[in-house]
Formats: sequence, structure tokens, C-alpha cells
Amino acid sequence: MQISEFEIFLVVARAKSFSKAAKLLYMTQPAISNHIHAMENYYGTKLFNRHSHGVSLTSTGEVVYDFGEKILTLHDSMEKAIDRVLNIENQKLVVGASSNVGNYALPCSIWTFKEKYPEVDIRLEISNSATIIQQILDNKVDLGVLEGPVKHKDLVTTDIFSDRLILIAPPRGKWLKRETISLEELAKEPLIMREKGSGSRSIWEKIICAAGLELKDFRIVTEMGSIDAIKSAVESGLGVAVVSRISVQKELHRGSIRDIDISGIPSTVKFQVVFRAGNDQPGLATRFIRFISSPEERSFC
Repeated sequence: MQISEFEIFLVVARAKSFSKAAKLLYMTQPAISNHIHAMENYYGTKLFNRHSHGVSLTSTGEVVYDFGEKILTLHDSMEKAIDRVLNIENQKLVVGASSNVGNYALPCSIWTFKEKYPEVDIRLEISNSATIIQQILDNKVDLGVLEGPVKHKDLVTTDIFSDRLILIAPPRGKWLKRETISLEELAKEPLIMREKGSGSRSIWEKIICAAGLELKDFRIVTEMGSIDAIKSAVESGLGVAVVSRISVQKELHRGSIRDIDISGIPSTVKFQVVFRAGNDQPGLATRFIRFISSPEERSFC
């Protein structure tokens, strides 16, 4: 049984819903369900009562909840004691991140990490995925947080959370009540793309390739190296764009853009921690990887 299992369990118990917990933890609902089923199989008992409106703890679930809180508190105390032995303070850590996660998710997590380790000097470098990968290989950053699959013999990856790819469009005209769009319909629309080397572009290319299409099959009107620039262009009605939902939450809440599901394609995007293989990883980097991988500790904006 892993510590993360207890963290996920506690969030589900507090939210009283698998779907609400999935949103809070930036995980898919099936992933949440799999973690809970694994715990139930491990302890040989049901931990939640399933209802049409959500879930509630069983009597054994209440026992696991009480001990789970104590286990996490004790584990946190143990880590602080280990930090004192390792002299984790007064160390430097450089974290690289792709635009989506670096601009819209990681800042709050880094702030929370700094609160836990106030003496740590931590710096965030934001660029496209290809650049961050090269910086990791060149030892210019200690680790990266990127979207999409990363395959390199000298790098190790760990999944940390999931998001959805969506189409964003201006909230007016023909898009006002549109809920879904097919790839064939999308191919006829003015499409704004990220630049080559970005993780989201790489993911999109793989998705359309699996559907038997290429970028040249779409009506690409421009490429931009900034998510903010793309959002502004979409808001102005210059085109539509495929983005990670995490990067447009404020605009969706404000109503300045609309989100539209793309039918017939897998929309889940996995974000990963990427670091160099081997045993020479700095202790602070290892601690940050554990922190950002923990659904209970990290805090996405």
C-alpha cells in the first residue's frame, strides 16, 4: 500500500464523490476508481457505499479514514526528521516546465513547496517541451514537468496528473451553442497552432495521425509560441485552437471563450515529471518529485 493511496482515499471521502475528487486531484475518474478498488481488494472489504448522488464511507471505510489521517501525519513528521538529517535547507532546485503546466498549474505548487521548505532556492524555467528536455539532458534544470509522452534512454518519467484536450472558440455566432465538433468539421475551420517543439502540438499530431490525418489536412492560419497569445486571438474571433483545459480555466469561467469537445478522439493528456536516469539525482529534486506526485500535497492554481 502506497502513501498516495491514502491521500486519494481521503480526498474521495471528503468530496463524497469520485468525479469531484478527480477534478480536485487532476486525475481521471477511472484512475480514482482503480486506486479505491485496489485499496478495497488489499483490505478485503468495501470502503465506500456507492449512491446515485455520490459515495459515503462504510463502517470499515471510517476506520481507514481515521487511521489514514494519522498515517499521513506521521509520514509528514518522518519526512521532516529525514530533512533535518539530510540538511535539506539552503539548497537550489531548478524546475523546467512546458507552457501549459508552468504558467497555469505549477506556480501555486511551487509556492506551497516553498512554504514547506522556506530556505530552499527554487527557480521555475518555462519553455516548450523540446527545450526543457534538452535542458534536463544538459544539466541546466534538475527536472521537468511536461505534457505528453517523453521517450529517451537517459530520462525517467513519472505520471502525476491528467487533463483534457479541448477546442476553444469565441462565445458568439455559430459557436454560441456548439457542444461538440468532429475532426472533419474542425479541418474546415481556421486553426491556430502552437509552435514546433511544444508538447501540446506533439500530442495533437499523434492524435490526428491515429485518425489518418496530418497537419496539412487542417486550415492552419497561424502558429504562436504563447498560450496567452492564442487565447487572445481566439477571443478576438481570429480562429479556434486545441489546448489543454488547465490553461484556459479562468477564461472559461469568465465566459470570454467557449470549450467544445472534439468527438471521436482520445482527449486525456497526461502530465509527467521528467528527470535524468541514474542515482545521482539531488535529494531536493527527489523530494520535489514526491511532492508534486502527491495529490494531497500539490496545489494547482
